[in-house]
Amino acid sequence: MLKTRQQLILEILGKKGSVSVQELSEQLKVSAVTIRKDLTELESHFLVVRQRGAVSLPAFQRQPYIPQRIRQEMQGNVKRLIAKRAAFMVEPGDSIILDSGSTTLMIAEELKQHSFASIATNSISIAHELADSNHALALAGGQMLNHSMCTSGPAAENFFRSISATKMFVGTTGIRDTLELTTGLMAEVGIKAAMIEAAQQVILVADSQKFHRNSMFTFCPPEKISTIITTTPAPPEKILSIIEQHGIELIYADQL
Repeated sequence: MLKTRQQLILEILGKKGSVSVQELSEQLKVSAVTIRKDLTELESHFLVVRQRGAVSLPAFQRQPYIPQRIRQEMQGNVKRLIAKRAAFMVEPGDSIILDSGSTTLMIAEELKQHSFASIATNSISIAHELADSNHALALAGGQMLNHSMCTSGPAAENFFRSISATKMFVGTTGIRDTLELTTGLMAEVGIKAAMIEAAQQVILVADSQKFHRNSMFTFCPPEKISTIITTTPAPPEKILSIIEQHGIELIYADQL
């Protein structure tokens, strides 16, 4: 398990791409020696690359994209608050689509003892989590994305085109200032879009940091979003204006 400081290093790299050891030392208020020890451990897990006093994410993570087991540790307490509030929205008899991701996996954990629901997902991790629950569970087939532990491609997309759900909980890598949701993986665009189209209500679950990140590929425009469950601080003013314009419900999970 990563230490909190190492999680912060990954978050800083996710925002900046590359930083010096000195910058990390000053920002995290620890010695350069301590930072180098953290970087050695992160490097042993292939999570960072070091070169001439600087550190960056590996090429496959520069969107940024961090393996699910690590993402689940990062901002864990904040994501748990969001997951609890999301699970509270699920009503008896609902049909639910759960996107793959660290926050939606926590929603699945919260739903294990929840009233019966029909749940569809493309997440192998979520399917495993709910395997011994009393919910009716459907897992989309297709090509597996190793880093996300989920399925994608035509088979998975066609599965979601054939169903209808009352609610979908969707995660995102980043949010543009136009309130378009983004991902760093082109392979996720089609499957996320298919899940969104299959749901009557689309609920975005994203901590406040996501409003200050932006990945390459968009998969959802603001008019498709019904509700946003996030945390303080509030999104930028431009995004708040778009939220109001589209009548999107905004819930702060850490203020309830």
